[in-house]
Amino acid sequence: MEIDPRLNGIHSLAEALKAFEGFHNNPEDIYAIKDSILRTHHALETLFKHILYLISPTLLIKNETKVEKIIKEGYYPWFREEIATPLDKLETIGLIEAIDRLKNLGILQGLDEREFEAFKGAVDELRKYRNKIQHFALKVDPDRIGRVLGIVLPRAIEVLEQTYNYIYSLALTKGKYFEFPIRAVSEAGGGVYNDLNKLLPKAQKIMSLLRYNYDALVSDAIQFFKQRIFQGQSVSLNITYHGKVGPPPYMPNLSVNGFVNLNIDELRMSIIEAPYNLRYEANIEIGPPKLISKSKLPSHGISKSYIRFDAHIYAYKAQGILNLPDAEEKIEVLRDLHILIKANLNYEAKAIVDNWHYDCIEPLKVNGELYIQIMFTPRGYESKEVKLSGLYKAKLDQKNAPFRLHAFLNPDGTIKDGPMNLEWNINTSGDLTFE
Repeated sequence: MEIDPRLNGIHSLAEALKAFEGFHNNPEDIYAIKDSILRTHHALETLFKHILYLISPTLLIKNETKVEKIIKEGYYPWFREEIATPLDKLETIGLIEAIDRLKNLGILQGLDEREFEAFKGAVDELRKYRNKIQHFALKVDPDRIGRVLGIVLPRAIEVLEQTYNYIYSLALTKGKYFEFPIRAVSEAGGGVYNDLNKLLPKAQKIMSLLRYNYDALVSDAIQFFKQRIFQGQSVSLNITYHGKVGPPPYMPNLSVNGFVNLNIDELRMSIIEAPYNLRYEANIEIGPPKLISKSKLPSHGISKSYIRFDAHIYAYKAQGILNLPDAEEKIEVLRDLHILIKANLNYEAKAIVDNWHYDCIEPLKVNGELYIQIMFTPRGYESKEVKLSGLYKAKLDQKNAPFRLHAFLNPDGTIKDGPMNLEWNINTSGDLTFE
């Protein structure tokens, strides 16, 4: 009989989550604590080492092992089919070394530098508890074990999912890095979440429980942002739009600086890659100009109209996009960032308006509002109950929201779809208030 190493590890992950649930329901259950530690360590060591093995079995061998020993005790009996793998008689690296080697190869996915250190530190602490159980006995603080598992388990599952997917794509594009055929790597499977859910349908529910109740990084972020007011936050927006010119999509370009930092060129959106996985949708509505007074020059006078701008921006990571005081460490664990921007402007301006042409020369009276709503979820926690939301509001006038507009008109006086030229600069300061 033989058990696949990947499914072996995922089975241990499922058992670790079940044991953790038992520990959560009864913190005095020392056997549930023991099983949580042993199963988690076994799962992680098996799976992280399996990823290295898919690239080359030699990546699992300790540094001090001599080549002669690898050949004689590993590959010779393996080729004679006396052992299952070339590693069966060799001493291999442990969990921490496996994680380090994956990181040094540039293969480990899903962790920022600071979060990697927190994860690795928690894994090392888990390893020490595991060694105590293996060798003799266990005496632990249940709260401490809960915090360790809260950092390790959800992150490990997410990292494994992303890393497996990454090496499969790497095997297809750069198969030369793999000693095994591409087919063998692909058949090892991805979808850690899918296989985990097959073994344990409530796996996601237990992981959410881990995150919300035991992950100190996530719970700190939740408490930090809830009902917090970031006063006097400055933000600058530069919105440019040329209408329906060239290939679609026909969306305005947007640059934002301040407590939000983004530079979005709709022509470049197709090449934006990880880690942000940025998505952008925006719309400009320009009202038909109406001359409310005329000057002595033909077609010159005072026009009245409006501009509406709406944008929805999604980013997988908030780090590098949000810039809030004393919040850097908290922002690092935020995911699924949604930014909704609405800018409404009613204005009167010196303008040229004739049968086919509209040139807004100088805004005279401007009033409007800017709304920026920010929504995000602490990493790995899917419940809508902890989706955090903050709202920024500011008044707009001719000083903080100047614009320049040149466009062509349809026969009915409405703005043509394009070409046109709109440049709108907004510079405001206000409070960002979280619910």
